[in-house]
Amino acid sequence: MDKCDFELVSKILNDSEVINTGEQEIVIKSVPDGDYAGKMDPREFYIRSAIYAFQKSFPMQFSVEGMRQTTKTYSIDCCTVPVSGDCFDISVKGRNVKVFSYFPAERADEILPAMIYIHGGSFLASKAEFYKEPCRYTAENLGCRVFNIDYSLAPENVYPAAVEDILAVVEHVYSNAGSLGVDNSRIGIFGDSAGANLALAAIIDNKSDAKISYAGLFYPCVDLYSQDNLYKWSLDMYDIDDEQKELITSRLQLGRADGEGNNALMAAILTAYSGGRYDEVKRNPDVSMIYADLSVMPTTGIFTAEYDGLRVQAEYYSRLLDKAGVPNKHIRYRGVSHAFLDYFGILPQAQAALLEMCEQVRKVWGN
Repeated sequence: MDKCDFELVSKILNDSEVINTGEQEIVIKSVPDGDYAGKMDPREFYIRSAIYAFQKSFPMQFSVEGMRQTTKTYSIDCCTVPVSGDCFDISVKGRNVKVFSYFPAERADEILPAMIYIHGGSFLASKAEFYKEPCRYTAENLGCRVFNIDYSLAPENVYPAAVEDILAVVEHVYSNAGSLGVDNSRIGIFGDSAGANLALAAIIDNKSDAKISYAGLFYPCVDLYSQDNLYKWSLDMYDIDDEQKELITSRLQLGRADGEGNNALMAAILTAYSGGRYDEVKRNPDVSMIYADLSVMPTTGIFTAEYDGLRVQAEYYSRLLDKAGVPNKHIRYRGVSHAFLDYFGILPQAQAALLEMCEQVRKVWGN
C-alpha cells in the first residue's frame, strides 16, 4: 500500500462542513479527491474489501485468539524530522507494563509537555508497538513526549487491570517528570476504540495529583451495553449506496443496537474483558462512560468514522459533554470506517485527524 499524498491531507484539513442535527454540531470532512456519497473512500474500499473477502472465505466465531490473529496495522512513517524513542517498564500489582516514549530528537534535553497514548484492540488484542508511527508523528507535530502503553490484555488480565496499568503510568509520568523531561502541568491523553474507552476510564478513576488537560478520542467505545435505549441506532442513520451495502454493513457491527444481533459482539467483548462479570460491570462509569459524571472531563476532541457502528454512541457522548458544559469538538470523516488510524500514512483521514488533534491540544496548552 502506497503512502498518501500530503496534498490530500491538506485538503481535508482546509475543507469542512458543519452540520447541525438539532441536538449538536458536527464538523464533516469529505473524501478529499472525489464525491463518494454513500460509498467508501477508494483507499478504504481497497483495504476493507480485501479483508472482508478473506473473512467470508474463512468465517470464524468470535474468539480471543481469532481477534488477536486478525488485529493488524499497516502504518507508514510520516515524520519530517528525526524522532527518537526510548522505553521503560513499571510494575503494577505484579504485572510488568512496558511504556514506549517518543520525542523530537533535537529537543531530547528539553522539558516538554506529554501525551499518553492508549491503543485499541477490543481490550483483548493488538500491541503498543503497532501504533509507533501515529505516536511519533504526534510527538513531532506537538513538540511533546508521547508515552505509548503496552497495557495488560484481557482475558488473562481482566477489568480493571488495564485501567490500573494506565493510571500507574499517568502517576509515574507525573511524579517522575524531572527525570522524564516532562512538563507535568501539561499532560494529555488520547486513544482509539477500546483505547479511547480506557483513556476515559483512567480520567474517571484518577485519584492522583496528575491533571489530564485534554482527551483525544478516536472512534471511541463509550457504551459497552447499548441496551437502555438512551439513543437511537438505526441503519437509516448511515448513507449507504446499494453497490457497497454488504461491505459497509459489515463494518457497522460494533455498537450495533437496533435489535438485529442485539449487540452480541459487544456483549462477547465485554464478557471477555470483565472475566464473565457482564451484568455486574456493564453500567460501570469506567466501562460505559455514558453513565459517568462527565463534569470531570477535560477539553475533548472526538474523531469518528462515517461507517462505524460506534459512531452513534460517540455522537451521544458528545451531546452529554455539551450538557455537562465540557468543551468538545466532534469531527466525522466521510468514506472511512472503524479503526482508520490503523492505516496511518495510507489513509489521509488518519493523518488529518492527528493533525486536527494536535491543533486542539495546542490551544489547550497555549502553545
